[in-house]
Amino acid sequence: MIGMYRRAVAYLALCVMTVLAADSALSETRWPKAVQREFASLGIQDGGRIKPLETYASVELLQFNGRRSIKDTSGASLSPMEWFLDCLFFPEDAKQYKSFLVENPDVMAMLSLNSEKDRDRFSYNDLAPARMTLFQLANQYAAIPDKDRATAQTQILNLAHNVADFEALTGFMHFAQHPVSIPNSDAIKEIFGGKAEVRLSEILAQAPALQQALMQASTTGGTASQDLRGFLSAIDAILSHADVLAIIPPAAGGKGQSWFSPATLAESAFSQDKIDDTQIATVAALETLSVSKPDSPEFAAAAGELHRATVSLATGRGEYRTIPLELIYQKADFFWYSLYFYVFSFVLVAISWMAPKNKTLGLLNVVAVLIPTCLLVCGVVLRCIIRSRPPVTTLYETILFITATAVIVALFMEYADRRRVALSLASILGVLGVFLANKYEVVERGDTMPSMIAVLDTNFWLSTHVTTVTMGYAAGLLASAVAHVYVLSAALGLKRNDPGYYHALTRMTYGVMCFGLLFATVGTVLGGIWANNSWGRFWGWDPKENGALMIVLWLLIVLHARIAGYIRDGGIAIGAICCGMIVAFSWFGVNLLGVGLHSYGFTSGIATALKTFYGIESVVLLLAAAVALWRPVPAGEPETSSGSTNNASTLQASDVQS
Repeated sequence: MIGMYRRAVAYLALCVMTVLAADSALSETRWPKAVQREFASLGIQDGGRIKPLETYASVELLQFNGRRSIKDTSGASLSPMEWFLDCLFFPEDAKQYKSFLVENPDVMAMLSLNSEKDRDRFSYNDLAPARMTLFQLANQYAAIPDKDRATAQTQILNLAHNVADFEALTGFMHFAQHPVSIPNSDAIKEIFGGKAEVRLSEILAQAPALQQALMQASTTGGTASQDLRGFLSAIDAILSHADVLAIIPPAAGGKGQSWFSPATLAESAFSQDKIDDTQIATVAALETLSVSKPDSPEFAAAAGELHRATVSLATGRGEYRTIPLELIYQKADFFWYSLYFYVFSFVLVAISWMAPKNKTLGLLNVVAVLIPTCLLVCGVVLRCIIRSRPPVTTLYETILFITATAVIVALFMEYADRRRVALSLASILGVLGVFLANKYEVVERGDTMPSMIAVLDTNFWLSTHVTTVTMGYAAGLLASAVAHVYVLSAALGLKRNDPGYYHALTRMTYGVMCFGLLFATVGTVLGGIWANNSWGRFWGWDPKENGALMIVLWLLIVLHARIAGYIRDGGIAIGAICCGMIVAFSWFGVNLLGVGLHSYGFTSGIATALKTFYGIESVVLLLAAAVALWRPVPAGEPETSSGSTNNASTLQASDVQS
């Protein structure tokens, strides 16, 4: 028996080692880790902000491929930076990778793409035969208003945009790989010391001399002028795709505020703007990289020089400060890990319900929820530091902030009432919220830290208004979640011999609704102050503020109805569920209108998701009514409010009738 056990262990160890070795072999790429780090920490100006090249590569791959990893032709998994470097330095290889996600069989039919799946990925070479058709269709569909386009037409436009971006990316290094031939002109040959061909860095260094020669040739005319203009045209030709990556910072104290690509740097050099030697050094480093092997000392040295030059320029302008922080944010992957830990915490909480008196398990549950919550909060705080903005400026950030707020409030509720109901809800809301945020990022396929219009970024009243209203959203959703527990527990007959359980749920719901009313009211008033400051009208707000006002009015109705005795415990639960539906309308439904300064834009697929949500909530409300009419649960402990004593009964017919 012992011998069999040892053989089994040895066999298992051999299998594990084989799998690990195979995985290691598959994960080996041509790009050394040191080189990847050098490129990842370069800065690039894109979308109105300066970000690490790692972020840019990750967003580009997500936009093309629908995920942040891709396999090469050998089946090895590539990171965004490895894929990005292959696009730059090995474009013919990159064109064979399945980089483009096509999600509609109608799109495949339009482009004559062969696949047995309704949703598949294709390489650039797969799409190349249909390239002309793709761009013709895109031009045709671009004339159709957004709201009138069919899904397939929108996806054709997106695919054409992705293909164009990919072509620009794979053609970026063309300028570095192809020197410019010197024409048969004595003036030009003299400038470059009689060389037969020169690289862009040499041209940039001699830009003032070329400008002077061009001015002289323009006055004298003849073949000299034609030769110079032909030479400049040849420079333009090699720079045709060199404007896609703005990775060269302006010189410290320079008047240019935007970063340069090699193409725009050349344009600046020939516009009588003096360029810095360090900027020329970045171009020279790119040229060396283009002719060196990735694992060679020359490539490593050139990558180091490129990094040193760009970082020194960016640091001199104070524009490199947030790049290391954003790299930490990207590498730490706070929200993915928090999702995993929330799922784990939910499993622990589910187990703890089977052993409710086990204090050790209860403590582990709290720790298991605190870990992902800390990760979530760290991610949100780091985003605030990177952007120098409040925690809520985009729809994506509202999801993160609402999730964090709801979970933290639920943990305080658990501290006050040790029934593990709030702790369970903290785990569930954490899973749902972080999953929704990750899903949103994948669906939208864009940078989650975009630049914002000025009124959204710099207005103090608007920043405080959005943050407080969002806290009101979180409270409304948390109250709705507790109310769901109330209704489902009553429907399933759980703890029918413990009326205090239902009364505790009502107290939680009531307290959270009061919390939500406070923040929703303050936030709505701040929204009016913002509107008055910006447009001179307190009521000059947009539909998003109307949604916040709806939440305030509904909470006032429910709380006053409870104080007046029109509704009791079950009525509060029904009111809280309706509040969650109003929050969903204000949070996401207003986006369907596509208007308003901070409606956060239109989000694809939101209508279907909202209809599904409202359908589910309608069923829950019907279930609550059915329980109240046909299966009322025992009354709870008495509760006194406004000096009068009422019977705090649970879900009963009077709640529905009133």
